[in-house]
Amino acid sequence: MLDIGKSFAKVSLINHEGKILSERRVVTPRLHAHLYAAYDVDRLHSWFLGQLRELSVRYDIDRIVPVTHGATCAFLSEDGQLLQPIQDYEAAIPQLYREAYNAIRPHFSHTLSPSLPNGLNMGCQIYWHARRDPKFFERVRWILSYPQYWTWRLSGALTTEVTSMGCHTDLWAPLQKTYSSMAIRQGWVERFPELKNAWDEAGPLRPDIADATGISRDCKVLVGLHDTNAALASVIVRQHRDPSFVPPAMLSTGTWFIALAPETSVSDLKAERDCLAKVDVFGNPVACSRFMGGRAYDLITHGMTATDVDPAITQAVMRDGALALPSFDDAGGPYQGRRGEIRGLKVDTPAHRAALGQLYLAMVSDTCLNLIHADGPLLIEGVAARHPHLCALIASVRSTPVYVNDTSNGVTLGAGAIAYYHEATPPAPNYRRIDPLLKDEVLKYRSVWSQALLETGKAA
Repeated sequence: MLDIGKSFAKVSLINHEGKILSERRVVTPRLHAHLYAAYDVDRLHSWFLGQLRELSVRYDIDRIVPVTHGATCAFLSEDGQLLQPIQDYEAAIPQLYREAYNAIRPHFSHTLSPSLPNGLNMGCQIYWHARRDPKFFERVRWILSYPQYWTWRLSGALTTEVTSMGCHTDLWAPLQKTYSSMAIRQGWVERFPELKNAWDEAGPLRPDIADATGISRDCKVLVGLHDTNAALASVIVRQHRDPSFVPPAMLSTGTWFIALAPETSVSDLKAERDCLAKVDVFGNPVACSRFMGGRAYDLITHGMTATDVDPAITQAVMRDGALALPSFDDAGGPYQGRRGEIRGLKVDTPAHRAALGQLYLAMVSDTCLNLIHADGPLLIEGVAARHPHLCALIASVRSTPVYVNDTSNGVTLGAGAIAYYHEATPPAPNYRRIDPLLKDEVLKYRSVWSQALLETGKAA
């Protein structure tokens, strides 16, 4: 699996039994293009091929599934040239174009996609480039979502897949399971390749890549999918095979903390709180709420990476009434328009900031889960699942059981389930229940935190 996240890229090797055999990662490389920040896909491609070369010495690699973050696309010419660097979704779009785009973007009830800042609505990126230079856009024959760009780069096959197309792009109508009215009116649909399933074989590995890495030319490259949906696939693929299995709500964590409730309705999502519908690998809408939790934690802690937090320090932070109040980024979330602030931190040490940061993550995660009515059991996956203290704080604010999987990387497990979709049933989940930590004190702290938000005019 090639997994390209906002902060890190990773190569994972997984077998048909769902066992992760190897994982290697690198900081996601970036570059500065003329008009915007971009991803350095050539550097990433070279790194990936180097990892394949090393892994192929020990393992027989017979398939590759690309998985990436959303809100990102590539423009290709008729002859297969990348026409401009691939834009970072946090790059600002000029206000003039954004206002014009807002005038044509579909209503939330049609796309279940809220209006988001910068390039987080992929449709806004496409609109900007189509309008800023129409002659340039005439050369664009294909628009590929980011996972399918890597599928194309590895196989030469042109594909589209629903989890990326339905990731707050404004380009997809989840309830109708087709392209949005805007995507059709703008004439962009003709530039999207054929829709295929995430588990479909797009084509064999390019011969030059196979020869350069020592991998068989028979190695299959799959269509691939959006990363959060890969994590979700780790549970819903099992339900697809066994209807008696009820998937839990999920909190997928990394740069983004994304709450998903596959068993709840999408009929009353609150666009103004950055609630939306993801689209799962089977094309079904899934209630979702999220915030940039990993980024917020970095800002609160000044980039602290230590994972251990002393409960006694957490108690002290709560006793002092120290609060981290949203929001610490300009990337949407349930508290859009608020400016993040820290109040009452009497002892300002890295350890106290780590405790404060984890309390913040627990409070906003709880908000996101409540917004989408995730009332049943919860599974935490990703970075947070490796932080026992944080998981225990989240368990303290939830009224239903909270679990982690013993293999905390749901994205990898889900990608494995997709890679072997026709050949193997995903392994039975090995969930471990998390005990609450300082529950009474954390619940009192939540009341104080919520009251502080009310006093500044924003309901928690």
